[in-house]
Amino acid sequence: MEQPIVESEALAQEQKTLSNMVIIPDAGYFPKPGDVFVALDIQYQGDDAHVAGDVWAWPKEHLGTYAGLITVTVPYVPSYFCFREGPPLLALVRRLSKECKILPKFLVIDGHGIAHPRKFGVACWLGIALNLPTIGCAKDTLIHYDALPEKQRGQTREVLLNQEPVGYIVSTQDDTRPIYVSPGHLVSLADSAKIALELAGNYRIPDPIRNADHAAREHAKGINDGTWKDLGTLEPILPWWKEK
Repeated sequence: MEQPIVESEALAQEQKTLSNMVIIPDAGYFPKPGDVFVALDIQYQGDDAHVAGDVWAWPKEHLGTYAGLITVTVPYVPSYFCFREGPPLLALVRRLSKECKILPKFLVIDGHGIAHPRKFGVACWLGIALNLPTIGCAKDTLIHYDALPEKQRGQTREVLLNQEPVGYIVSTQDDTRPIYVSPGHLVSLADSAKIALELAGNYRIPDPIRNADHAAREHAKGINDGTWKDLGTLEPILPWWKEK
């Protein structure tokens, strides 16, 4: 499918406008025992987005994993990924709410929150779209940093943007590369790192995101090992701010 040309200048202005809606409190949401949350990831095959959500009750009760397919209509533009990835993630969360009666209290996204050159990653986009607390847990960084934390589980180092803290480099395991964590909406900086560390199991990537990644990859390959449920084709949606 031929995609429209998107001017990065217009996307930058859109990000700036939407970023004013993001709330990063000093003391915001922190999950309580039993709070349902969903971790989200996507695998792409051309314009097909294979979206997966791993559902848990805080902190360690796994409730199920789901995956679906949706066609994306926004091209990939570096550092404006939220406009391509946000709508498919939103479509999955809406399907989980509508058909599966899964109403998450917060979301964990494989991506960035405010640790972004314009302080508006996909975790911010989805957070304000749904008015839910969100954090981003990414495998790589978009912002330069000077040094890594010690390679010991639980160690962190602030990520700064123009001398302002916007996230953390987090060591989730001993002798392993870190992950990059930042709040997206309604979660404090410090709590975003605490949540990510709480979710980390025996691997570098927190278990809920690993499960979502696995389901999305299998869905893209057309196989299912029985660990996730196929939701079929997700309902196409416009970017949320254009629906009003």
